[in-house]
Amino acid sequence: MEDWKSQHKFIKMDSKKIVLTFGALCLVSVIGLVGYWQGLKAGDNADNNNSLDINKHEEDRDLQPIDNTTRAIRKILCLHGGGGDAEKFQYNTGITELKNALGRDYEFVFAQAPDAGLWMRDPPKGKSNPTTDPDWASESVIILNTIVAEQGPFYGILGYSQGAAFIPVYLAQIPEGTFQIAAMFGGYLPTTHQGLISRIKTESPFKKIPALVWLGDHDWIADENLASPFANPTILRSSKAGHIIPSSSDSTFMRVVQTIKSGTLK
Repeated sequence: MEDWKSQHKFIKMDSKKIVLTFGALCLVSVIGLVGYWQGLKAGDNADNNNSLDINKHEEDRDLQPIDNTTRAIRKILCLHGGGGDAEKFQYNTGITELKNALGRDYEFVFAQAPDAGLWMRDPPKGKSNPTTDPDWASESVIILNTIVAEQGPFYGILGYSQGAAFIPVYLAQIPEGTFQIAAMFGGYLPTTHQGLISRIKTESPFKKIPALVWLGDHDWIADENLASPFANPTILRSSKAGHIIPSSSDSTFMRVVQTIKSGTLK
């Protein structure tokens, strides 16, 4: 009997322990669930706050003023003289001062002629026996076409000496409107190449492109006949200059700058 009572007492005690243990486990579970729920709620609030911050950032970005100060750069394709090269032409005094006077809205692109720097090779039998091939300067045309295609659009084309003489040759072989202005210094018509002259006569006045023909009175190479293919060209003469591109000390210099900037050479 005593043994049964002892066992019964033990069972009661164990039952109490089980109840207490189960209660403790339930309490821990409830506390854990509450913490988990609070964590989820805090995460949602954080996400909402982040979303608000992102939306606010996007709104602020949308409200930022639009920059309308981007400048349209006017590119000018430059052709050096016969036997010259593009690198040296960049440092020609007249070119350097013209670039500075035009300002940062203008960019000069310098092309290199083939055949030892010649845009047009001399006639094989001498200048007294002109060529008749209309494609005599085709290699030079291809070089310039490549530059125009890869670096265009261009605002203008500028040439010096044989580079100036080549401008009407090139204009006669490209779409009208490729350039808005043509400026030629110390140039001439390439009359020793009658095939090229025939092209010029057929295609001029090149949609009446504004043209500037500049000459020095002491220039033994330039000829005013270069102006003839153009409609209403501007012809400027310097009484003191020779075979050069005018520098800032020349009385005609600012007229050159102003007419290039205006886009209307008259």
